[in-house]
Amino acid sequence: MRTSQQREIWLNDHLDLYNYACEIGDSDWQEELMATIRNGPPSESDETDREERQRKLWQEYHVLNNKLLELFSLLKTSKSDFEAQGILRLMWALKSRRLEVGRRLVL
Repeated sequence: MRTSQQREIWLNDHLDLYNYACEIGDSDWQEELMATIRNGPPSESDETDREERQRKLWQEYHVLNNKLLELFSLLKTSKSDFEAQGILRLMWALKSRRLEVGRRLVL
């Protein structure tokens, strides 16, 4: 459960951002921040869900990395161009998926 001190810190941080948005004249950001402030801090279940999604994404990211390392080893020992091309196509697909997962991660 969130303590009142955590809620107060969250509110103060968002009010500081709102004041900065006012200073720089960014009305879209001001509206977005006001909506966020009205909704209040994320609930514990929201935080737990987000943490679980991030954990799963990191897990997938590591699995993809391990598969890429295995394929790289196979590529070094491939005996034909046909085999090497197949491995490279698979590596390309895995790299694309890894980029996708990486974009979704909160770093």
